[in-house]
Amino acid sequence: MDEILAKLQSICGPEHVTNERVDLLCYRRDCGPTPGGMPGYVCRPESTEEVVKLVNLANELKKPLFLWGRATTFVDSGVVKDSIVLALDLMNKFEIDLENQVVHAETGTIWHAIDGELKQYGWELAAPGGGGMFSASVGGTIAYNAVPHGITEYGVTGDHVVTLEVVLPDGTVLRTGSAANDANGNIAIERGANGPDLAGLFIGSCGTLGIITKATLRIRRIPETEEFLFYTFEELGGAVDAVSAMQKQASATFIIGLLGGPKPTGIRGNYSLHIIIRDSRARAAERKQACQVICQSFDGMAQDARATRSYWTEHMYSWLRNDSPLTYYGSRPYFCPEVAGFLPTQTLKEAIPALNQYIADTRAEWDANGMVVKGFDVYFSRNGGFLWVDTLYNEGRPEAHEYGLKVRRDIAELMFSKWMSPGGIVAGIAPYIMPKLGNAYQLMQTLKASLDPNNILNPGVLMLGGDPTFGKILKQAEPRGLHIEENAQSLFQCLRCAFCLDISWVGKNYQRCPSYEYGSFETYSARGRVATARAILEGEIDYDEKVAERIFSCTMCGACSE
Repeated sequence: MDEILAKLQSICGPEHVTNERVDLLCYRRDCGPTPGGMPGYVCRPESTEEVVKLVNLANELKKPLFLWGRATTFVDSGVVKDSIVLALDLMNKFEIDLENQVVHAETGTIWHAIDGELKQYGWELAAPGGGGMFSASVGGTIAYNAVPHGITEYGVTGDHVVTLEVVLPDGTVLRTGSAANDANGNIAIERGANGPDLAGLFIGSCGTLGIITKATLRIRRIPETEEFLFYTFEELGGAVDAVSAMQKQASATFIIGLLGGPKPTGIRGNYSLHIIIRDSRARAAERKQACQVICQSFDGMAQDARATRSYWTEHMYSWLRNDSPLTYYGSRPYFCPEVAGFLPTQTLKEAIPALNQYIADTRAEWDANGMVVKGFDVYFSRNGGFLWVDTLYNEGRPEAHEYGLKVRRDIAELMFSKWMSPGGIVAGIAPYIMPKLGNAYQLMQTLKASLDPNNILNPGVLMLGGDPTFGKILKQAEPRGLHIEENAQSLFQCLRCAFCLDISWVGKNYQRCPSYEYGSFETYSARGRVATARAILEGEIDYDEKVAERIFSCTMCGACSE
């Protein structure tokens, strides 16, 4: 028997460790477009104690560990070949503490699962969660410092972390903030206690400096009411100036700008602003009126705000363009090499035209590779904007995949050289931003070398402890007369969003896909079956008894479709 497999199983149990190729295929990449390497093992610890043992074993073996929450971000992890993937989703318990106005959550807890419970008491998480809130894990979201809904008033995810429990690369368990005081029982109520803000060291570090195993998060009462506005503008300058004015008056809870890509269906105007206001009834009415006056003064045209309301209540981004999720996602090209980051609001007047000019200058190549713009969309913060430059390509065509990665490189270089700094630094764009950070990058390298001398935690992510892993872009194998080849296009439409894995946000009695619960590894989930089918299509694996076992474990319950 494989000696490493035996040691891993002795820590996590045989049912939670695999080295079967059919299982490993599902743990190579997140939602990003960069192919990773094939890991050697996947293990699913259930406690901080097990994580500590795994870290100690990895140091003994000098073997990299790659951290896996739900893999719903565009971190582009680029898993190193033969590494150990730590899938942390079994660490998913949480406790609501209304007395101290916090929630204590294990790293694998689904973000929206907490909100689902809190709402029963009239409370909510202070950070409403990012785009993957239905499937993203608490630990992964904090490690990435995701930009959540409501950023205009509420800030980013990391702003609402009170304390963290972190396993350092040498196996030491660290608690931050007030929870660092062992003598008083590690009471987790205040981040700014006991000296330096150590929580900030791990927020946004993408798992390169430590493994977040628990987090204490701020909560707040649900506001009394919500108001919604939707305005369009003929000129970019009018939309940007309206946002600046609303930011100065703090009149909106959340402002979203659609500054490129498909226009919302059935409306006039080239640029759109969706505005959400949450407050007491009296104060919300005042803030709404202020936003209306501002938008009208910059020639904004009022639109039906039902699209804004649908987006906020259903958290489906497609509604911002007056389209249902089926229309937005079902008919799209396939993968998105995203470039995203923060920039001052007024510089959008330069950045958006520069992006449009880049596309005009390379139009022939875009058309040849079927590239399209999904959106130049902005979540506006208190004094700036988080711009997503989302382009799409058909990943079923290797040449289009290669060109999509080139477009990401070009746009990253263009934006980071003049206007923008990224929020979460995905591995795919790290080579184009880290060298620009100067002494800050050098300090990160020093911290990585000091904390993790064996480079076991996420090496290459953030260009720390190695270079990012860029795996091979695969082509479809020669036709073999398989039925799966007739449905190849649908396989490349999977966004890897992980909505199909877990429905715990519905309530505590509804947990995972029952097949995934039974089989323990992603191969038994809908997302995993798509990855397996694609591996067969690309000649990486044959359809055999092990594949069949995972395919036919499906109970046909329909939870993934829901």
